[in-house]
Amino acid sequence: MSPLVTVWLPTYNRLHLLKRAVDSVLAQTYKNIELFIVDNGSKDGTQEFIRDLMLRHPNIRYKRFDENRGACNARNYAILNGEGLYATGLDDDDEFLPNRIQSLLEAFDKQDAFVCSGYYWDYGSRRKAILSSQLSIGINEQLNFNQASNQVFTFRNRLIESGLFDPDLVSSQDWDMWTRLILKYGNGKRIATVSYIVHTAHDLPRITSSEDARVRGLEQFFSKYEMYMSEQNKKCFSFFMHYTQGKCVTLMDVKRFYCKPIAVKVIKAWLASLFPYLARKRLEILK
Repeated sequence: MSPLVTVWLPTYNRLHLLKRAVDSVLAQTYKNIELFIVDNGSKDGTQEFIRDLMLRHPNIRYKRFDENRGACNARNYAILNGEGLYATGLDDDDEFLPNRIQSLLEAFDKQDAFVCSGYYWDYGSRRKAILSSQLSIGINEQLNFNQASNQVFTFRNRLIESGLFDPDLVSSQDWDMWTRLILKYGNGKRIATVSYIVHTAHDLPRITSSEDARVRGLEQFFSKYEMYMSEQNKKCFSFFMHYTQGKCVTLMDVKRFYCKPIAVKVIKAWLASLFPYLARKRLEILK
């Protein structure tokens, strides 16, 4: 029999986006899926929508918190209470392509800490494939930047044994979780198949939208993993901190931050700082 896969899906007051996310799970080519939706106390009709949905789809499970306990606690509840041999996640404003679970399951090997894939960054009118090359992700690669993106596929028990998502982190929770999986179980694997869509065109914020929270989360991440970081890792991290703080990237910064893993990111940030009007126009066109 095909193994059961738990898909965790936290949500909060984004019913119109949640419907698309749920539909993308129900449309998977792989059918033995348990969709575990954890609602952080939504007041926009989410509860009624899901209860009606459960009457038609017995593979949907639902937990509603009385108050917003944050995305990490919602994910952790689904992982702890799910029944799948495997588990993966989906954010409520994002979307699976139909072959996602099938392709990840077929690519996964128990020797891998996890398997992940490339994704589409959807601007509204256009999509761009990100991290769409195959890669073995060791601790050095992972500490350059989050090579695994925001979702992975692995044994559900591995997520539990690695300590689950850390609710004390105010951002970078996924980067932290995948890093712990690598430290405990060895290299992760990224396949070239692009099977996840990150939607950015809607007006609602993503899970971590505040600049202060993103900066604070990076600081917390650094304090946890500085001991494992090479000089190259630290150079990459310094660039992301600089960029996240909203600072311009000068030619001196290019010389300071430039290294192979983030070369393209550094140059793009420098050009955007040199020509901010063109950078804004480009984003407007994409949207």
